[in-house]
Amino acid sequence: MFKIVEFSHLIISEYIKNSSLSYIRCLDATCGMGNDTIFMANLLKDNGHVDSYDIQEIAIKTTEDKLNNLSIKNVSLFHQSHEEIDASLYDLAIFNLGYLPTCNKSITTKKETTMIALEKLINEIDNNENLLIIICLYPGHTEGKIESDFIDDYVYNLNSKKYLVTKYLNYNRPSSPYIITISKTKM
Repeated sequence: MFKIVEFSHLIISEYIKNSSLSYIRCLDATCGMGNDTIFMANLLKDNGHVDSYDIQEIAIKTTEDKLNNLSIKNVSLFHQSHEEIDASLYDLAIFNLGYLPTCNKSITTKKETTMIALEKLINEIDNNENLLIIICLYPGHTEGKIESDFIDDYVYNLNSKKYLVTKYLNYNRPSSPYIITISKTKM
C-alpha cells in the first residue's frame, strides 16, 4: 500500500494538520538526502521550523543544496550526531535510520547513539504532551537488524500508562522496513 517513507509522511501530515499548536518545532534526526526535512518544512511554512541532523557531510550538503534550490528558509542544518539534540525544543521528531542511500553503506546509524537521542526525547514527553516520535527502522541489513531489535525491545517495555507505542509493519515480510511511533498516553 505505502512505502515506509510515504507512510511516515502520512503520519507527519496528520500530526501537523491536526495539531492545536500555532508553531511546531520538528526534528529530522537523520537528514539523509533531505527528503523528510523538505517534506516537513513545506508543510510547516511560516508555522514552524525543522532542525536536521546528520554526521555525514554529503547529507548536509545535499540537503542544503535542495533547500536553497527550493528557497526553503525554515530549516537549520547540523553536521553532528542526533545524540547532541536538545529534546526540549521539539514537538515532532523523525528518525529514518540505517544508511544513506547511494552512499557508503558501512556508515549506518548505531543503536548506541540512536538510543541516547531517543531516551532524551522519550523523557521529554512528560514535559510536552504533544511530542510525537516516529522511528523508521530497517532490519534488512546487519547493523539495521541489531538496531531494530534493540529499539523494539526497549520501546516494548516502556510504561504503557505513560507512553503509547505503536508499530506499523508488513506482517508477512519480517525483514522489511517498519515504523514505531511513541507519544504520551492520553487519559
